[in-house]
Amino acid sequence: MPVVDTNFFVGPCPFRETPSDVDDLLALRERAGLDLAIATGFRSLLYYDPIAGLDGDLAQYEALSAWLFFYATINPAFPQLEEQVKRAAGDARIVGLRLFPTLHDGMLASEQAIQVAHLAAEHGLPVNVAARVFDGRVAPRYVNQGMIERADLTAFLNQSKETTVIFSMFFFNELQSIEVDWDALPNVYLDLGCSKPSVASLDEVPSWFPTDRVLFGTGAPFYYWGGSRLGLAGARLTEDQKQGILGGNAMEVFPWG
Repeated sequence: MPVVDTNFFVGPCPFRETPSDVDDLLALRERAGLDLAIATGFRSLLYYDPIAGLDGDLAQYEALSAWLFFYATINPAFPQLEEQVKRAAGDARIVGLRLFPTLHDGMLASEQAIQVAHLAAEHGLPVNVAARVFDGRVAPRYVNQGMIERADLTAFLNQSKETTVIFSMFFFNELQSIEVDWDALPNVYLDLGCSKPSVASLDEVPSWFPTDRVLFGTGAPFYYWGGSRLGLAGARLTEDQKQGILGGNAMEVFPWG
C-alpha cells in the first residue's frame, strides 16, 4: 500500500529555519518511506499574494514534481476567485484548494468562502479547511491566528455538501464537540495534520468518525513527522484501517495527475 503525507509545510518561513530545500525533501522522503506528499508553502500562508507564493513554490520544487504535489491556498477576501480556482485546476501538480480562515479574514461561512467551495466542486478539487498553522502555545506573536467559530464551520458544511471537504490541523476534541452526523456527510474527510493525536485518541476514532475517510499528514518538515507514524503504528486499529489512513484513502480522494 502507498504511503502518502497529505500535510507538508515547505519554503521560507520567517519565524524558523525549515529544512525544505530540494535535497532536504528528497532525504525526508527516503527516511519516511513516502510515495507521495502534498505541500503548502509558507510563501502562500504568510506573504501577501497566495497565488504568487504558489508560483514560487512550483518553480522551486519542479524537480520533485513526480511525487510532490501542492494545495493552492486561497484567500477568499481576494478578488477574482474564479480565476484563481481555474488557475489551480489547470495545473496537474495542484490537487486541492486550501482555506486558512484563522489567517485569512476569519469568515469561513462568508459568501466568498462558500463560492470557493462551489468552484472547487465544479472543477473536481477537494477543499482543505485548516484550523491553524501553529500550536497556540508556541505561535509567533506577530501572527494573529484566531479560532474557527463552530457556527461558521457548521454553516460552511451545510452550504457546500457537494464539495469534498477535508478538515486539517484540528484537535480531535474540536471536531467531536460539533453536533453533526459524520456518517451522513460522505464528502467530509479528516486529515490528522499536525494534531499529534495520542494512541488513545486514535483508538477512539472509529467510534466517532469513519476511518475510511481519515488521511495521514504530519506537518513535515516544519513539524517532526516520526511521532505521528509511531502513534498510528501503536493504535489498536486494524491493519486495513492503518493502511487506509497511511495512504490508501488519500489515493481515492485526490485527483492525482
